[in-house]
Amino acid sequence: MNNILTTSDPVTTHWDCPECGGTGILSPEICPVCLGAKYIDLATITNWMLDFMESRGCDRAEIDRLRTESPDPLTLTFCLEVCIALK
Repeated sequence: MNNILTTSDPVTTHWDCPECGGTGILSPEICPVCLGAKYIDLATITNWMLDFMESRGCDRAEIDRLRTESPDPLTLTFCLEVCIALK
């Protein structure tokens, strides 16, 4: 018997748009982040999370360093939680 998980890696799949929650719309307008596609790719989610961290007052030098390193969204989620916890 094999107990290996057969689902795909979540980092390589599409992510539900964090701005519209995967609906493709905000109010009566098309979502400006996913442009109505309802999902976004890895590069877009990374940029969105870094912008969100900046809007929450996280350390700008740290965010700039993260922008050059291009970390995966799971790492960014951890960084965001730490930033908010320290605030």
